[in-house]
Amino acid sequence: MQIDFSRSIIDIVLDHENRVPDRPALIFDMGEGPQDSLSYAQMAARVRELAGALSARGLAGRRIALLFSAGTDFALALLACLAVGGVAIPLAPVGRRRARLQNILTMLGDIRPDCVMLDDGMAGQFGQELSAALSGAMNYLEFSTLAGESHPFTPLRLAPDRLAVLQFTSGTTSNPKGVMITHGNIVANETMIKAAFGHDRDSHFVGWVPHYHDQGLFGNILQPLFLGSTCVITSPAAFINRPMSWLHLISRYRAHTSGGPNFGYDLCVDYAMRRGMPELDLSSWRVAFNGAERVRPSTLDRFAECFAGAGFDRRAFLPCYGLAESTLVTIAVPPQSEPVVRTYDSRALAAGRAEESAEGLDLACCGPAMAGGDARIVDPETGAPLPDGAVGEIWLRGPHIAAGYIDNPAATEATFGGRLDEGGPFLRTGDLGFSTPEGFFIVSRLKDVIIVRGRNYAPSDVEHIWSEISGTVGQASAAAVEVEVDGVQHIALIAEMKRDEARALSDESLQETAGKLRAIAMERLELGITDLVIVPASAIPRTTSGKVQRKQAGKMLMDGELTILGMAGPLAHAFQPVRHKASARG
Repeated sequence: MQIDFSRSIIDIVLDHENRVPDRPALIFDMGEGPQDSLSYAQMAARVRELAGALSARGLAGRRIALLFSAGTDFALALLACLAVGGVAIPLAPVGRRRARLQNILTMLGDIRPDCVMLDDGMAGQFGQELSAALSGAMNYLEFSTLAGESHPFTPLRLAPDRLAVLQFTSGTTSNPKGVMITHGNIVANETMIKAAFGHDRDSHFVGWVPHYHDQGLFGNILQPLFLGSTCVITSPAAFINRPMSWLHLISRYRAHTSGGPNFGYDLCVDYAMRRGMPELDLSSWRVAFNGAERVRPSTLDRFAECFAGAGFDRRAFLPCYGLAESTLVTIAVPPQSEPVVRTYDSRALAAGRAEESAEGLDLACCGPAMAGGDARIVDPETGAPLPDGAVGEIWLRGPHIAAGYIDNPAATEATFGGRLDEGGPFLRTGDLGFSTPEGFFIVSRLKDVIIVRGRNYAPSDVEHIWSEISGTVGQASAAAVEVEVDGVQHIALIAEMKRDEARALSDESLQETAGKLRAIAMERLELGITDLVIVPASAIPRTTSGKVQRKQAGKMLMDGELTILGMAGPLAHAFQPVRHKASARG
């Protein structure tokens, strides 16, 4: 594939005002009609205006953190930052309200931007406290103050290797890493997505994924702007509260492409089953991408069956795979093809072999590497390439692979420095999978990470909460795991307790303890813990050095190999574990 690096994303977007000046570029709709709409001509004029205002303030080429609500203003601010050669840093206002300001301040302290820009919504929530806390350490700038200013602006020629965006990895670890996305990375991945998804200028989008998520930014916003098509944005909160609003927007705007993490499709089915099927026409929906978390075959079946009467074609499903370190997508199923689902023997997968079986784990193929990129399955211990059917780590390379982690050369070398005999460097994804002639199947994470609704969570954060509740600080006495029963995801904490303490734990007190765990996890992490499982001391498998083996603990739980002293949550009703002693050490 030939990728044209002579023009940056800014050059491409601004050029659309000459080609399709009156076409809507950005529409913000909360489900009740457009709240804001900009044509390509209007958007180009606003971007130039904002870029001139930033240059006049000495912010050309600077790091600019963007704290914005959902809407068109974020896209304008992002493009203006890029137009002046700046580095845009989307901030995620996540966490419970009391913790949000501290989370933002912690992030700003880590990345040390030259400026923090806020829209009216964020300024209303955090402006006073944030302005006082920064106290001159960095510029505080409200987006609305830039409107109407008139300053000369000449577009810069932006080299492909120039840093464009710092995209922070999702999660709750104390030190999320800033992925360095260059202008070349953006043009490369947008070109690859256009070809792989079968897009053209008439491939209009609807998107609800947050703009600070790589899928929301590079997929739902920049891909349609790259194409010269229309981007309809809605609020993530509006979708979560009213899932069917997403499908109504697809129906209303005749969207060609829309999607999100797997859980979004489940929310729609659950809503329709509870409230009934609304009147929809989904026949225009040709690309229903599914990525950012594991694609569940049961979800594909449920959604296709539920919305077939509304004109949804199962062939619209496009399972795909990517991560922030590859800008966005790197592996994808060809458009308008029947999803490929296979059942594999679970024990064979655990042993590193993909063996089809009548019973086992259902996996959806995520397709081949997109044209312009390269994907391999590699033994994570030896670095040797593996053949089809062997489970190993997914390694990637191509012009869409990011430049590394900002201010973190050790992590950059460890993650982006993979080498094979035929060269490199390769991105080591940390994800386990295997290849077949049909494409790649994703099995699990190499590292211990819990993925819920497209966000990564460190199990240690949940385990630390338990150590506070139980008074076992400093002891490895719990394992936070992700398990699946009948296609439903459960986030369980397996916690050790002495038998005499467990005997004294009534059902009422167990439920109370589980409730406390859930409340604190939701408050601190915005993570819903479904189950608390109490096991005897030393029951959780560990390495010879004493490290908790979380994956093995989850497997033992599902295989009935743990002695259960108490259980609070839906797992207690989902299956009957075989109650016999587990090995004390792994």
